[in-house]
Amino acid sequence: MSAHRIIQRYAKSLIDLASEQNALEEVVKDVELILDSFNNRELYLMVKSPVVKPSSKRNVFASLYKSRVSNTTFAFMDILVRKGRERMLPEILKGAIDQYRAIKGITSMTLITPVKPGGDLLARVKSAIESLPSIKQIEISSKIDSDLIGGMVMDFGDQRIDASVRHELNLIKKKFATASISG
Repeated sequence: MSAHRIIQRYAKSLIDLASEQNALEEVVKDVELILDSFNNRELYLMVKSPVVKPSSKRNVFASLYKSRVSNTTFAFMDILVRKGRERMLPEILKGAIDQYRAIKGITSMTLITPVKPGGDLLARVKSAIESLPSIKQIEISSKIDSDLIGGMVMDFGDQRIDASVRHELNLIKKKFATASISG
């Protein structure tokens, strides 16, 4: 079975189990906490390592998460280790977040600007995007790309809206390159 299929099945299992136990919000908070802890490079590499014994990984997970996450989330992680799927844990947890967002109708959007966007800009962009009929709710994360010069790029779902100065300059450059000059 492909890794993608395995990841999706385990992610769906976690979300389904959390829903059945009326603990979906709690489990999602746990998943976000665990994913955030994977920003620690040593922990991430330990989880991904085929050299580290599963028993050692279980001990690390117990010391880090047993008192900080719900029993449902911890039991799920324990099952992954017992089944030898712990190396897929980051991807499975990201898949669970994606499935949660799909259930709740939440669209993720990345706003890319040349400087850090202010709260007013974020609020206006959020309001404009949420007014689209296909969008129920939106979560905005921001990135800084100084190469944009000005304007912004919005990535959400499978769409990209590029309203950057860099994009406009590239369009003008292409027009000049294809223009024929007659004298």
